[in-house]
Amino acid sequence: MGIIEKQATKNAFYSYLGAGMGFVTLVWMARLGLAENGAIRIIISYAALFAQFANLGFIAVTTRFFPYFRDHEKGHHGFLFYAIAVSVIGCLLAWIVFLFLQPHLIESSQAKSPLFVTYMFYLMPLTFFTVFFNMFDSYLRACYSSVAGSFTKEFLLRIMILGILALSAFGLIDFKVFIFLYMTFTCLPTLMLVFYIVQQGEWHIKPVRGFMSKELRAEMFKLSMYSIIAGGAGAVILNIDTVMINQLLGEEKTGIYGIAMNFGTIILIPARSLYRIASGIVAENFKTGKIKEIDKLYNQSCNSQLAIGALLFIGIWANIDNIMHMLPAAYASGKNIILVLAAGYLVEMATGINQVITSNSAYYRYDTYFIFILVGVVILMNYIFIPLYGIMGSAVATVLTVTVANSMRYFLLYFKYGMQPYDMNTLKLIVIAIIAFLPGYFIPNLHNLIFDIAVRSSIVGGLFILLTLKLNASPDLNNKIRKNLKRFSINI
Repeated sequence: MGIIEKQATKNAFYSYLGAGMGFVTLVWMARLGLAENGAIRIIISYAALFAQFANLGFIAVTTRFFPYFRDHEKGHHGFLFYAIAVSVIGCLLAWIVFLFLQPHLIESSQAKSPLFVTYMFYLMPLTFFTVFFNMFDSYLRACYSSVAGSFTKEFLLRIMILGILALSAFGLIDFKVFIFLYMTFTCLPTLMLVFYIVQQGEWHIKPVRGFMSKELRAEMFKLSMYSIIAGGAGAVILNIDTVMINQLLGEEKTGIYGIAMNFGTIILIPARSLYRIASGIVAENFKTGKIKEIDKLYNQSCNSQLAIGALLFIGIWANIDNIMHMLPAAYASGKNIILVLAAGYLVEMATGINQVITSNSAYYRYDTYFIFILVGVVILMNYIFIPLYGIMGSAVATVLTVTVANSMRYFLLYFKYGMQPYDMNTLKLIVIAIIAFLPGYFIPNLHNLIFDIAVRSSIVGGLFILLTLKLNASPDLNNKIRKNLKRFSINI
């Protein structure tokens, strides 16, 4: 796990540094207003949907087939040229589809989401830059250079957004200027990745004829077609809740849900850091037939991510009242939404890199079928639950979908490869999380917000880490913790 561990650590560092600023950003974003937050969230969700289809499945192609092209001296046989060409074609198709759908989007959103309609013109530029960021980022990850994407997207972008939020908070800019700067800064990481690729000597856009065999082209095309369905369906699953809340309840409810969801997704930060580099390693191991290495990585990822995810989950739950005190009163209904979504994302963490493995395996078609089925399930559940329970209904639908999806991947890997990543340490971590949470739950309110957060988090986090070390519940994580503690002459 040398490359994975090193780069995942750097990715996690920038991600958590960005999350720290992101926490402040969320608190300040909440002060923009419900409708304003809702409009931004809707634009981002639609852009994610368009971008996923517009990449035409080439992100998956890059992850799985780049090892066949890898040759720095020969410019990776022109792989980047093909990636750019496909992305341009995809963006043109997305623009055509948008022009076709635009009248319907305006008509269906005019009454409940007027701000979204007003700023809809940002949708296609944001889609374009999202497509190319994802493409360049996947190319860099395939070149075993995953840190640049984390630094620009998770860290640098957060600083820029925090800056314009400060301008807005002091009344120096209105929302029209704010959203212009927000969208502009959201697009900048793409340009930064281009500069980084050139600087690293990986900008090779001269096509190489005759390298790809008919068999390789056919396999790439086949995977691309499956990935368009799977990736597009996956994007629908991730963003349909926002879209449907907007359609059924309006952009103010969407704003509440968006802020709550962003707090809940803090749990997923370590997983995203690992996925960024693990995809290329898993693809390389499948190419060379090293199934045992993949199984080992699967086990380690499930254990480590469950430990970190559980710690973050109980930390959020113990401090949920403090979090709500930081937000305007209008967001009070988001309290339970945060906890429900966080629980769903904890399930995602506990299943490790199962999706990375299935999507790079010979059984990637099954993952496509799973996701395609889940699209129907999540849409149906949202249509049933949102009218009955409001935004809580959408949160429940999301959690059920995440749980079902990961259960299907678990059984696929178990029956096809005999992979079973859970053991007694899994049970230990669950029990440790429950025990560590209890003091945080029963500690009375200490009145001073900052002091309360510090005390509550220290007790909960300290007890969790101590028990994890003493019971050796997470061997990889324990080794890292002990290594860092030894620097301060602390031995546990």
